[in-house]
Amino acid sequence: MLVFISDLHFLDETTGKHNLPKSAFEKFLSSIEIHAKKAEKLKVLKIVFLGDIFDLLRSEKWFEEKEEDRPWGNNTNKMKEKANSILENIIEKNRGTFELFSKKSLKERFGEIEVENIYIPGNHDRLCWMVDPLKEKVTGLLDLNKENNDNFKHYFSDSEHGVYALHGHIFDSFNYEGGPFHTTQDHGIVPIGDPMTTEIFIKIPYKLMKKIESKNILTEEEKAQLRKNFQEIGNIRPYSATLRWLLYQIKANESLKEIIEDTIDEVMVEFSNLKFIKNWYRHHDKWYSPFDTADMIQMCIYCLGKLRIFSCEKILNIIDNAIEKLSSNYDIEGAEKLFFSLNNNIHFVIMGHTHFALQRALFIDKTESKKTRECMYLNTGTWIKNYYECKDKVGFIGWKNMNYIIVYKPEEKPNRCNMPVFETWQGTEKRED
Repeated sequence: MLVFISDLHFLDETTGKHNLPKSAFEKFLSSIEIHAKKAEKLKVLKIVFLGDIFDLLRSEKWFEEKEEDRPWGNNTNKMKEKANSILENIIEKNRGTFELFSKKSLKERFGEIEVENIYIPGNHDRLCWMVDPLKEKVTGLLDLNKENNDNFKHYFSDSEHGVYALHGHIFDSFNYEGGPFHTTQDHGIVPIGDPMTTEIFIKIPYKLMKKIESKNILTEEEKAQLRKNFQEIGNIRPYSATLRWLLYQIKANESLKEIIEDTIDEVMVEFSNLKFIKNWYRHHDKWYSPFDTADMIQMCIYCLGKLRIFSCEKILNIIDNAIEKLSSNYDIEGAEKLFFSLNNNIHFVIMGHTHFALQRALFIDKTESKKTRECMYLNTGTWIKNYYECKDKVGFIGWKNMNYIIVYKPEEKPNRCNMPVFETWQGTEKRED
């Protein structure tokens, strides 16, 4: 029996108290215990953490370092020390949760069933497999089996369960910079999504609140609410609605309009002046491609820096459509292509990354042995709170998620086709903290 969860995004809380409570994982493990006891002949249960478990990018601590000492810098010892410090703080803020996944705790809960944790890194926890001290910490924290080579690989494959699983960012041009063969070296190359996360989504609220604090124009309660609202920028869905979210916040804080716009403009200028960004544009802006990914990013950065001018609805729609065109369905198309490179025992391609739980029937394949193979793409979604744009595009509503996937091999869940089968469990909670 395999259980897949992803995109938990544990944080050091410098960017807000967004960590999931220990109680959520107690409920999760209690639910898994029920399913495990219902399964037949179950001896081994594997919990696969499918990437973006530790979020090392969403931390204001990076602003204490020069660009060369940040994750998109020169891979310096200082960068590694800061990453280690951030991970230490993440662990401290979530220690109770991680204790639930210790071998001792899992043994007490599941008894004779052998439980093993597997860790597959994503893009936000890229440093957890690249930097040895971080790798050692994660190994100890999740009680990983050091002899199991599945840990810290960029995919997980199990023919008995008919599964091929990966975080999924390799199909996202913003968050994967490597080549088509997806080698370890490819995964180590810094994508533009890394600095975008920290240098834009994290820096805007960071700099805004410094300006607000210096002017002493809001009450403590008002400042807390403003900080919270702007710290949600990275949790907007769809991504194309980010510009609208910012305009929505400006309209909701009309008296702060000039400060907010000045802050965003300043952040965009600093982002464009980063050495990494200048080099990235140089390598990706192709004259023979009239509107490539580099052009789209440049356009969005320019428009963000000129919100005073580009708040026109028609221009926003153009930008929305451009982002949506470049970022929609890449995961589904990627999963479909993967099947043609996998063996006939694989029935399910499982990914995370998008934060949207999904089940998609791709195609039916007749194997050489005349057995029918139902090929499906499954996405684990996320557990964190996201804000979703309303249908009328004039507001946002947020709710929390809890999604996971269970896959059984035939003897664990007998069926007439003698095939691996799956279950997805999805929960949402709308409650204001």
